[in-house]
Amino acid sequence: MSGQSTQPATPITGLEVPKQAQLNLATSHQWKRAALMAKTASACRDTNSDDSEEEVDTKQQIKYGSGFQAAMAIIHEYCDYSTIHGIRYLGEKKRPWLERLFWVSVFLLSICTCFKLTMNIWDKWNNNPVIVSFAEKSTPVWQIPFPSVTVCPETKSRQRAFNFTDIYWQFRDFQNNVSGISELTDKQKSIYGTVSQVCDAHLYDIPVGNKVRKGIEIIDELSDVSPMFDETYLDCKWRNAPINCKEIFHKFVTEDGVCYSFNSLSPAEIFRAEGIIPDFIFREENRLATEWNVEDGYSISANTETYPNRVLGPGAKAGLYLFLGGLEVDFDDMCRGPVQGFKILLHTPGEVAQVTRQYFRIPFDQEVLISIRPKIITTSDGLKYYEPQRRQCFFQKERNLRYFNIYSQSNCELECLANYTLTKCGCVKFSMPRNVNMPVCGADSLKCYNEAEDKLLLQEFQQGQSTEKINARGKTDCNCLPSCTSIAYEAEISQADFDYKTVASKDSVEAKREGMKMSRVSIFFKEAQFLTSRRSELYGTTDFLANCGGLLGLFMGVSTLSIVELVYFCTVRLISNLRMRRKTRKELHLAASKEA
Repeated sequence: MSGQSTQPATPITGLEVPKQAQLNLATSHQWKRAALMAKTASACRDTNSDDSEEEVDTKQQIKYGSGFQAAMAIIHEYCDYSTIHGIRYLGEKKRPWLERLFWVSVFLLSICTCFKLTMNIWDKWNNNPVIVSFAEKSTPVWQIPFPSVTVCPETKSRQRAFNFTDIYWQFRDFQNNVSGISELTDKQKSIYGTVSQVCDAHLYDIPVGNKVRKGIEIIDELSDVSPMFDETYLDCKWRNAPINCKEIFHKFVTEDGVCYSFNSLSPAEIFRAEGIIPDFIFREENRLATEWNVEDGYSISANTETYPNRVLGPGAKAGLYLFLGGLEVDFDDMCRGPVQGFKILLHTPGEVAQVTRQYFRIPFDQEVLISIRPKIITTSDGLKYYEPQRRQCFFQKERNLRYFNIYSQSNCELECLANYTLTKCGCVKFSMPRNVNMPVCGADSLKCYNEAEDKLLLQEFQQGQSTEKINARGKTDCNCLPSCTSIAYEAEISQADFDYKTVASKDSVEAKREGMKMSRVSIFFKEAQFLTSRRSELYGTTDFLANCGGLLGLFMGVSTLSIVELVYFCTVRLISNLRMRRKTRKELHLAASKEA
């Protein structure tokens, strides 16, 4: 159109530009930029290819378009530059809707499959993080302590000291008003009530005694009537060297009465200060500290004569030999039934012996060979950062017991039983850990603390079952998981008749042993080395990330940089685009204001 046309100029909607401003357009930089941007689409179509045209359109929409157009342009921009497979096709313009639907379906299917498989990996990592396998190398027997050997006689009361059978029938007949039967004296009642606490529970059907007694009184009475040490432990050998039994066996109180233990730590090493009471202290140790602990084993400075004792090899000659006896005149068939002999328990030094739970029976007139096969489970350092419920064990410093220095599942359960019994009965059994202020149950509370033990077992079962997970023990009030480093002594037993009378010489020693029954016991390691089990990570953090990364790469082509890229577009890139958009709009507004 000629500049001298007489037709009126068509007004610009929303903006009126003077004719003089059109003549000075070359000198107005800001208005030139605004006009240039207004004609960008047509100019680019004439000078650029299709790809650069779309790129320019996207940038112009971000700068000059409405809010919705800018948002869509940012999404298109991400689709164009994303390294995630399939995203690029979703953002392409001018593509048929069928192609878009195809790629949307493929992309969603890949996401669902990847998510499902990733959740399977998460489930394994979360619920089964631990695997127990054999260690890389075997362990020699001299690296672990010889087991503590606790020996308890089946005879709880010597007939010569206290005839439990006669007193039992005398007491019953007096209660049933049988004529000619006198009442028991106070001392007889006291001893009868004491011995009843270590006899079969069904014998105590007639209450006698007090609900609460002093623990030291019960232990002293049991010690007075129990078989004499010299008549029970006739001969001992350690590592094929004869040794006085009194030097290696020490008195311990168990729920089975007064027993003697070999290679056990002293009460001062087993119990904390609160749990050390005069009732349990029967010996004093010259050692300031033991050179062994469960998790680290023996110290480097420990020699062959260290404590707890250890052997140098397998076989009967390298272990413990016991020659045990009992006088027939002292046998009692009422307290524990017509079974005579001994109970032997093998346990870890530092654990309190619980004889009634697991033991070997040693009958008289038998030679018994006990060959030990240690079972050790250790835990890798990588599991220290897992919660105890996930790895299903406690390290020593994670679980502090109130009365015990050393954590073990056995010690924990015994302490829990003591606390539960105190709550239900108002007292604890004489053999349970306690402090000096806790009342000790008398014979009249025998039924209560036996029932409390049964109720606790039922409660633990119900709580564990209700909170149980796959391959994981449920959490209970006691919360007594195994120790992360534990030693168990499994044994194989063989025995034969021990006809000692046919080979005994007629010397003065044998004359003193007339009327005595005997047994011979040998305890030793079966093999020089054994395999150790080890808890380790089945799926560690590195394994979990590697598996997840493999699935993301397989199904979507996603890497760590792809995630960083997404974060970049949602934060840094978005902020930059918004700042550029705000700046451009501000310039346009200023230019329009100046030319108005």
